[in-house]
Amino acid sequence: MKTQFNIASKILQHYTLCEYCAGRILSKSVGKPSSKFLGKKLISKFGNISEKKCYICKNIFDSLEFMKINIIEKSSGYDFKTFHLGIILKPSFLERDDYIKSKFKIKGVENIKFSIATELTKKISRKINADRISNNPDLFIEANFKDESCRLRAKPLFVYGRYNKKIRNLTQKQQSCYSCNGIGCHNCEFKGIENIQSIEELISNFFINKFDCKQVKINWIGGEDQSSLVMGNGRPFFGKLLNPKKRNRILSKTFDLKVISLSELKKLKVQPKGFVTFKSEVSITVETEKPISLTQLKKLKILENSIITDFPRDKKNSQKQIYKIGYKKIGKTQFILDLFVDGGLNIKSFIQNSDITPNVSDLIENRCKCIQFDFKNILV
Repeated sequence: MKTQFNIASKILQHYTLCEYCAGRILSKSVGKPSSKFLGKKLISKFGNISEKKCYICKNIFDSLEFMKINIIEKSSGYDFKTFHLGIILKPSFLERDDYIKSKFKIKGVENIKFSIATELTKKISRKINADRISNNPDLFIEANFKDESCRLRAKPLFVYGRYNKKIRNLTQKQQSCYSCNGIGCHNCEFKGIENIQSIEELISNFFINKFDCKQVKINWIGGEDQSSLVMGNGRPFFGKLLNPKKRNRILSKTFDLKVISLSELKKLKVQPKGFVTFKSEVSITVETEKPISLTQLKKLKILENSIITDFPRDKKNSQKQIYKIGYKKIGKTQFILDLFVDGGLNIKSFIQNSDITPNVSDLIENRCKCIQFDFKNILV
């Protein structure tokens, strides 16, 4: 024990340490748990009275109260039950800490960064009803002691829903903001998208207003043409809400946004990974170059339960199956084609002579044009 206290005496006689650093650095040497109280006892017994700042931390622990107040004020706008605290320090703090431990061959004690995080967490936890965890917290707090600032970031919130598109001439996807390329900036009000009406904009604004989030990233389950309608049960989608402040708000299952309506809305713990397979019921209006007869249309029956292969020039070949097919002549050069088909089939290319085989134009030996197509149902 005498040898152990000799190390404490040597360190404190040559280096000015604060109560926190003394208790931490010397805890193993004297066989006691690290604490401010231990540091105070050791300094009183072995240290010299000095006005100098702590050699290791430069009295940084005195600034924890200010940092705590800053964090509490900023976090008051967030809904969270768990948090994690990260610390940014100047490298010199860790260098001095390592120097002392190396010089006096001290092992097995926590470093200065961990000690600061522990003390600051204690102060924060006394003021807020939240637990500190390291794995997937609701809120990540970064305390920057280089410039005495703090930054907060909420865990993403995942949602699922479907949308019905009620009008034509409304695009599905929004263009990324030209200024920030989708990251979020002042020009786009931190939405990451251009201010042009689209389904993406309508859905994003709904969730931004609902959960006070910074940005919404949507994972689409298929897509439609600008002129298409989406009817029936609607097109499913997944949304990732970035930095949502109000994550605890109730999400109703349905919501009407006038030109589109949302349904089956719900929060998810995680967003499914990989490609989501789906099938679509599609109604296609087709115009032919020459008058069409019912005899020619009957040839389309061969497509039922057939495999459609796409041979794109710059992508890998893909195959889709048609499960059901129906047709109805509505004019000399027009007919309606109803399909129940695997999702992802390029409808326009399938109708017109293209790299897709078989295709409608080749089967009826009449050049066809897709006027418009609507989705009656989408099944996941």
